[in-house]
Amino acid sequence: MNDSPEQKQERDTVQSAELDHEFAQFFAEHKDNFLRIAMSRLRNVHDADEALMDAAVQMHRKWPRIKAHPNPEALGYTILKAAVADFFRRRARYAEREVPVSGTAYADTPTVDDILALRGYDGLDRALAGLAERAPKQAECVRLRYLDEKEFDEIATYLNITKQAATTNVHLGLKKLHALMDLPEPGKGDS
Repeated sequence: MNDSPEQKQERDTVQSAELDHEFAQFFAEHKDNFLRIAMSRLRNVHDADEALMDAAVQMHRKWPRIKAHPNPEALGYTILKAAVADFFRRRARYAEREVPVSGTAYADTPTVDDILALRGYDGLDRALAGLAERAPKQAECVRLRYLDEKEFDEIATYLNITKQAATTNVHLGLKKLHALMDLPEPGKGDS
């Protein structure tokens, strides 16, 4: 039986509406976690929200593939990581073309207190960047565990690995971070 063009269009519209509804449910369920992850990387809620919306557009375009994936949350997380990287690339391209205007006061100009509040992150950021070059999976596990406050089973879900692998990667990553930051060895305490 051949469907008429009107019937085919109606069926496609119904299927599209179902997919949109499923995507909306998926995104609503995971939006807070995705935003928290983007915040830990971008350190600004507005930038994190922008990167998340870029990722949401990509997720919506690829929704049938994400839905069919055995771990949709992990695939969504992968798309979010790419959107954050794209955000940094786009920011770097814009910075190259910006022309400073003297005498202009911007609302988002950081104060001394803002800069002082961020000074503790500098060493950690450098160490995490070094760890990401040497052991990217360990860096990702440490970031998810301590900066995004995820449990080991959530880390395993996001990275599509086992819970034991997540635990091991966090432990090994912390040891390497410890060495990269030149921190003193933890003692056993006074007995």
